[in-house]
Amino acid sequence: KRVQTIGIGLVNNVPRATSAYAAARQEDSQLCVDLTAANNVIAFLWVEQDDMRAQLRAMERMFDVIASGNPEIMWAWDSVCQFVHRGPTPEE
Repeated sequence: KRVQTIGIGLVNNVPRATSAYAAARQEDSQLCVDLTAANNVIAFLWVEQDDMRAQLRAMERMFDVIASGNPEIMWAWDSVCQFVHRGPTPEE
């Protein structure tokens, strides 16, 4: 029978492999921390963006009411509205 022996070189590579594994784990952990922070920022921006959209919709409706009573303002508001995206919102 052939007997396989483990050379000294393999034993000496264990600390290197362990430190490489530890470095990879630390890098993975740092990436998870960074990703969590990025997700928190994105969630905050979505909430802020929703608030801004609600405020803009309220202002747009206010201008619609003002313009409905004054033909000159209606003409100006209609010309501005051509350049403003007025897609339907989920609430509408």
